[in-house]
Amino acid sequence: MVEYALTLGTADAWHGAAYVFAARLTEQERAALAYAALKSLDQDNAYMVASATLFGVLGGEVVQ
Repeated sequence: MVEYALTLGTADAWHGAAYVFAARLTEQERAALAYAALKSLDQDNAYMVASATLFGVLGGEVVQ
């Protein structure tokens, strides 16, 4: 699923991946995946991604 989303590179592909992850991975596995992905980013980008994901805010603007 990760390869599929990376190959397509679209928001829709990543949203689809999230549905598959939710269906196929445990919550602990999904948390580990999220942790590893955030740790791979620099601090500013990790904060931005976490803020958009948790609070629906990106650069002061509401997203979703």
